Amino acid sequence: MSKPIVLGRIDESFHQVAAAVVEEVLIRLGHEVTVIEGAHPDMYPQLAAGEQDLFADAWLPHGHEVYWEQISDVVTEVAPLYDGGLFFWAVPGYVPEDLVSSLEDLAKPEVAERFTTRRVQGTKAGAGLSMRSNRLVTEYGLDKLGWSHEIGDIWAVIDTVNTRMAAGDWFATPMWQPMFLNDVHDLRPLADPRGVFPPPDRASLLAYTDFWNRMAERDRTVLGRIRYTVADVNEMDRWMQLDDLDALTSARRWMEANADRVEGWFA
Repeated sequence: MSKPIVLGRIDESFHQVAAAVVEEVLIRLGHEVTVIEGAHPDMYPQLAAGEQDLFADAWLPHGHEVYWEQISDVVTEVAPLYDGGLFFWAVPGYVPEDLVSSLEDLAKPEVAERFTTRRVQGTKAGAGLSMRSNRLVTEYGLDKLGWSHEIGDIWAVIDTVNTRMAAGDWFATPMWQPMFLNDVHDLRPLADPRGVFPPPDRASLLAYTDFWNRMAERDRTVLGRIRYTVADVNEMDRWMQLDDLDALTSARRWMEANADRVEGWFA
């Protein structure tokens, strides 16, 4: 293929490093790559319109289902890059577990009054986590006690968690795996007995089907073999966030440290 391959990704660091592994694989296969990124509601329509050739990564079958339903007839699922993509709400580990172990506990007045804040800082409106967190507040009756879920972005979540953990505050935060904060802080996921959050997802590489059908068999085989883990993404995400590496440099560091596994994709 003579033109650069257009690779789309969500503009959040854990998505960026996950996609950067794919980018480096394409480079090693001899392709030029153009990376474009944006929010969930922008990227999926672009893929469906053929403005992206490949997209990494889509949380299926649950996390990004509202977007998948809009594009599935013109898109091919290439590879489940990793399993275990997960949404949840969490509290700091220093909040006693015998008091707060479930989302239902937040709806107890005697528990809610112990929290420094009942404002829960979320990420972007189009994220699967945000849509479910909005529902969670009413599903568990948290709104009746003054709990609120606030739309923001990944940086607002990161800043809130870092600041409140340093202060020893009692607070709840929307969280997901993979995400570097899970490695940096002691955050305890809360049980979700009403099932607002879905079971764990696979995070998949997608292709615009017309592009995929024109791609060389060798390239399709290699791309279909790419696999890594939630822990691998957390590591790359942590390097990007804490070591000030860009996504591609983080991915290359991980690929060099796991050369045997990566070479197996190309074998």
